[in-house]
Amino acid sequence: MSKRNALVQAAKSLLWEQGFEAMSPKKIMRLSGAGQGSLYHHFEGKQDLALIALAEVDAEMRAVVDEIFDREKDPMDRLHDYLNASRDELKGCKLGRLVGEKTVLESNICNIISKYFTTVCAYLKTALEDAKASGDLPPSLDAVAVSKSLQAVIQGGFILARAAGDPQEMRQAQEGAWMMIEGLSSR
Repeated sequence: MSKRNALVQAAKSLLWEQGFEAMSPKKIMRLSGAGQGSLYHHFEGKQDLALIALAEVDAEMRAVVDEIFDREKDPMDRLHDYLNASRDELKGCKLGRLVGEKTVLESNICNIISKYFTTVCAYLKTALEDAKASGDLPPSLDAVAVSKSLQAVIQGGFILARAAGDPQEMRQAQEGAWMMIEGLSSR
């Protein structure tokens, strides 16, 4: 693995486990095995490295949602698969957990996170609209509002699980959201 790639992988890990503010150049270098010269040869600084690392995280997470929301799949299956996808409940969302940091909110880093959430909401909205068109969900359902609610369930489920130290909190949130969708379904 190249030094640059080792630095990016270390940053991805530290961002998820500790957050942006706690991710120090020392920690990055220790975890990556790269020296200070390599860090500053490849990146302008901590934020530059974080942006590149989070762009990779974003691409990885988008690949997962692209598969979940494949338009060839039944719309109700897409919704079910999103809500019941396997997640690391106690570590939190690799992107979402960063928005609690003021530094992230005030930087370009937040743009990556916001665009990811916008993508997921668009996928959810499309699946909900497809389910309405197929007669599985009522025509009166507000696909935009429900898509944001479903995404909030997942992000909130991470918070509940982390706060309680219990992954079951996320699973209950997932199950509850699916029960609500099923309750609206004409299947």
